[in-house]
Amino acid sequence: LCDKSGPEAPALTILSLLERVAGIIDNVQSCQQRMEERQLELENNIKTIQGDVLKLAKDHTDTSGTVEKLLQKTRKVSANVKEVRTRVEKQNVRVKKVETTQDELLTRNKFRVVIYQVSQEEPRLSDSLNNRFQH
Repeated sequence: LCDKSGPEAPALTILSLLERVAGIIDNVQSCQQRMEERQLELENNIKTIQGDVLKLAKDHTDTSGTVEKLLQKTRKVSANVKEVRTRVEKQNVRVKKVETTQDELLTRNKFRVVIYQVSQEEPRLSDSLNNRFQH
């Protein structure tokens, strides 16, 4: 292993190799440190995303409950509207019957509507009838 340059040549080769190995190790450690930093950053991002997903799930549950309540109220209102519509339709039928009957009576001249406006100065009909029968 000894060559013409003397005993220092193999020592320089070993030293050179050791420096290269040290450089490679430094490079690997640097890469490893960057990877660890990125790993921590990713973990933090994942925790943030998990928190956001949990909040979104809670908000979704709250919204779902609110929508369900609104749907129930809408169903109740719809049922009430149907009931009112049915009652109004029945009342319309009754009103039309009354109008028809009124028209028939008016055409037969058997039904007359007289509107009196009673003032305090005019004697009441009941008073005038009482006076008539008393005399």
